[in-house]
Amino acid sequence: MRKFAKISAVLAAMVLALAFVGCKDDDDDDPSVVTTWTASEVGYKGVVTFYDNGTFKANISDEEGGFSVTGKYSGDTTKYGAIVIFYDDGETETIIIETENGKAYFDSYQYKYFKQ
Repeated sequence: MRKFAKISAVLAAMVLALAFVGCKDDDDDDPSVVTTWTASEVGYKGVVTFYDNGTFKANISDEEGGFSVTGKYSGDTTKYGAIVIFYDDGETETIIIETENGKAYFDSYQYKYFKQ
């Protein structure tokens, strides 16, 4: 009887251990940051973050307050060239990543965003 109790205890411990190993962490679905770009001028601050799942988020603040915009993009935000931005509100913008004094940047709505 003691042998059966020991075997049962070992089996129960194994089942419990496998139950924890078998659970997947939901955080794996969070996108990773590819690049972050910032613009800072008197009265204006913008931060645009591009993610590896093809989405972006821009946080903008100016004298009138702050807001965020989101959407999708196509292109490689780590290299020079064209990136097409598809805002969630239906607008589209093409930005060109260039270099100035060895720093990568793009212009968007009269502001210059530099790669961080």
